[in-house]
Amino acid sequence: MRLMHSETGLVVKQRDVIHIVSGPSAGQAWRFQAVVPHSDGHKIHCTRSNPKMGRVHGQFPPHLFGCRVVLDLSWYRDRARLLHWLSVFLKQVFLLVVGGVIAWLVAEYGNAQWGGVLAVFGAQAE
Repeated sequence: MRLMHSETGLVVKQRDVIHIVSGPSAGQAWRFQAVVPHSDGHKIHCTRSNPKMGRVHGQFPPHLFGCRVVLDLSWYRDRARLLHWLSVFLKQVFLLVVGGVIAWLVAEYGNAQWGGVLAVFGAQAE
């Protein structure tokens, strides 16, 4: 999950300072810490310095800062590994189909009639 600024399209990195753009606290500067899953979507965890209380923590909806949460598609990022496993799967399917055809030939026509052809594939005539 990434936090992206809606107007500029730039990704907000951890520990970047972001400003509230709407509401009664507009203009306050907060330091972005993390994206937190919440029951009604996502919230962002931010901190800010306070002279009396020290570091103040808060979780806010991202639209207060003019941002939105973007989900990553991790399977697409690793497409080389995905293509490798897809090719392995297709090779296995091909080998199983060829094996099934050979087994069908042996069962249907018997080893005597197709003995020469089946001997190439390793089947033994009875």
